[in-house]
Amino acid sequence: MKLLKYIVQRILLTVRDISSPLFRAPEVSILCYHSIGSSESDTTISPEQFGNQLARLQRSGVQFVSLEKIAKWIRHGAVLPRRVVAVTFDDGYADFETAALPVLKKYDAPATIFVVGDEAAARGYLGTSTPLLSAEAIERLRAHPLIQIGYHSATHPNLTRLGPDQLVEEVVRPSGVRYFAYPGGNHSPEAVQAVREAGYEAAVTIGWDLVQKNTNPLLLPRSVILRHMPLWRVRFATTRALNWYRLLTRSRQT
Repeated sequence: MKLLKYIVQRILLTVRDISSPLFRAPEVSILCYHSIGSSESDTTISPEQFGNQLARLQRSGVQFVSLEKIAKWIRHGAVLPRRVVAVTFDDGYADFETAALPVLKKYDAPATIFVVGDEAAARGYLGTSTPLLSAEAIERLRAHPLIQIGYHSATHPNLTRLGPDQLVEEVVRPSGVRYFAYPGGNHSPEAVQAVREAGYEAAVTIGWDLVQKNTNPLLLPRSVILRHMPLWRVRFATTRALNWYRLLTRSRQT
């Protein structure tokens, strides 16, 4: 089944590439990374792999923009280039500063990194011993022109399993932070409402899809990039071929 899925996706990507000059519809996407390093974890990719992905996207005509610009495009009608990608990182691993940032600087790619509020309490949910950014490192990154700091909840729980008071505690907005990432992408109407009431301008979840002009700014989809993902699938996640595939598979299920 996976082989058939990949064949269909590659065909759709080829059709998209051939027909692209005929269409001017925007292709706006958000990618979700975690750790950049040498771990064998599925959510860890090497700096070389990360650089190859950004280089391939840039060669294909993608422009890297901040999450802020996409939020303003939705909320206020700000102008965006036709093909854009926003890069985001979840959990706030220390290797972001040492391994990811040099690559981002090379390609002049803005990024938003979503950090947790209570490292000790979050460890049980994160399921990894990979070091997280220190408070000092977060402040250094906050001052960097390419980087925005977002919030990933206090302890990284599944927000759909929490009561109203717990939700408020988990999503309380730190000073100066404007963007939120639902841990694991898990959200409920109650969680979205808590995020709204906390005053966030935008929030991101997880799900392979493009961002549309009418997308709820508190439910922006992101494609998670994994260690064994070939370059063509990273590019596929940033094109209308992804939407075509979603429509095709949805019609087959109904």
